[in-house]
Amino acid sequence: MTIRIGDFIPTQKHINAVMEVIKSGRLTEGPKVKELEKVMADYLGVKNAILVTNGIVALQLVATYLRLNSIEKPLNTIVPALTFPATINAFAVSGYPVGLCDVNPDLQINVDNMSKEHKENTDVLIPVHLMGYPADMDKIMSDAKKYNWIVVEDACEAFGTEYKGKKVGTIGDFGCFSFYVSHNITAGELGMVVTNDDKAAKMMRSMKNHGRTGDNMKFEHSYIGSNYKTTEFCAAIALENMKNVDKILSTRKANCQYFLDNIKNDKLKPYPVPEGFSPLGYPIACETEEYRDEICKKLNENDIETRGMFPCIANQESYKELYSHLNFPVSEKLEKTVFYIGCHHLLSKEDKKKIVKVLSE
Repeated sequence: MTIRIGDFIPTQKHINAVMEVIKSGRLTEGPKVKELEKVMADYLGVKNAILVTNGIVALQLVATYLRLNSIEKPLNTIVPALTFPATINAFAVSGYPVGLCDVNPDLQINVDNMSKEHKENTDVLIPVHLMGYPADMDKIMSDAKKYNWIVVEDACEAFGTEYKGKKVGTIGDFGCFSFYVSHNITAGELGMVVTNDDKAAKMMRSMKNHGRTGDNMKFEHSYIGSNYKTTEFCAAIALENMKNVDKILSTRKANCQYFLDNIKNDKLKPYPVPEGFSPLGYPIACETEEYRDEICKKLNENDIETRGMFPCIANQESYKELYSHLNFPVSEKLEKTVFYIGCHHLLSKEDKKKIVKVLSE
């Protein structure tokens, strides 16, 4: 049986929760979604949590909201050069001029790579807490205050991660999360926007439902919007998982610590496991691209699912024409030399021992 990067094994409680939705006859958004929004807002310590279809939709909803409120000029946006394409796609398809910024070896955006001129011309900055590691939010928020940036945290891979006692996604102006099957807390497909801006939250709640503001008897639409709603099924599954959120997240972190402590291979450099870490997967660096490929081949041959690090955005076919003339040396090195393995809470002791054995050999 394959040891997967992410997994979901339904319990009887999950099955009961889904059956409850079916028996209710209410399949689209309803009481389960409202309940989960409250649970999420309370857990993260924010005023507003808005559930949507998935993580990229969460980013698109914020992008659309910001654009509708800044129609007098385009909002120049910066994303890390190393990220899953959803981060840049959400803003690019919304008509934003998007620039790239290189990252540090810790996978996080390094705003010190931006010139003073670039900082002054930036309107929106999107730090991505890649793999669950927190970006340097003190530096980012300091620059945001100085240069009047809107900060949209892409915390899709970092639900539960803390930065100096604060949950990531709650430090900037907006935070976006994903609850995909391989992510820290899963619902299959589900996303969320959080903010302490009540006015923005009210408008985005309307925008995710075609901009509707009228009651059930009236088709009144005050904003331009779309259908970003989710289902009661996804909310029901996530609610069950949130009942065990602390255990799930602590187990994921403990699994990473086990790998860090037990992998014995001088050619591999497992990433650190910091306090407050809520990992999507566990990244490991190699000295060369060739050895990275050899390791990943060996893992797959032993039925251990693995992934190479996301390619630098400038090297993605969809963006080469825009960015291939630019240099992002750290992102390009990480693309070639880092891979990651699963660390989810469903890994057995035997799974972890097998992973360590293959990597150590």
